[in-house]
Amino acid sequence: MSKNIIERQIEIADNAIMARDYDALMSVYTDDAVLVIEPMRNAVGKEQIRNAFMKISEFFDNGLKVVQNGLEVLKAGDTALVLANTVVSGPDFQAVERKATYVFKKSNDGIWLCAIDNSYGHEIIQKPPIKSLL
Repeated sequence: MSKNIIERQIEIADNAIMARDYDALMSVYTDDAVLVIEPMRNAVGKEQIRNAFMKISEFFDNGLKVVQNGLEVLKAGDTALVLANTVVSGPDFQAVERKATYVFKKSNDGIWLCAIDNSYGHEIIQKPPIKSLL
């Protein structure tokens, strides 16, 4: 089964994260996007998101791996909610599967861009982080 355009955008983002290609990564975000860095801590806008991913990569000794283990895309007009099983791992970090939520918006140019990137899903409302990533 072929991937839809939003799934391809997520794949581009995952590959860019792992390759530390921050220009390619920023191409999939809206200008005012929100990235949940960890529960109770967000980056807003491309500059903050780029800086956050650079620091996250350093935290994972530049070996961060992100893969999707199942996606469901729900569209309503120019908005899409993505529910994902996102697997995050690193050289000294055992793989963790998160129940991620992403919101995509269709731009005036017809391009689907990520407006909210929340790899923690509902976990952000359950408890504060134990150890800060940044």
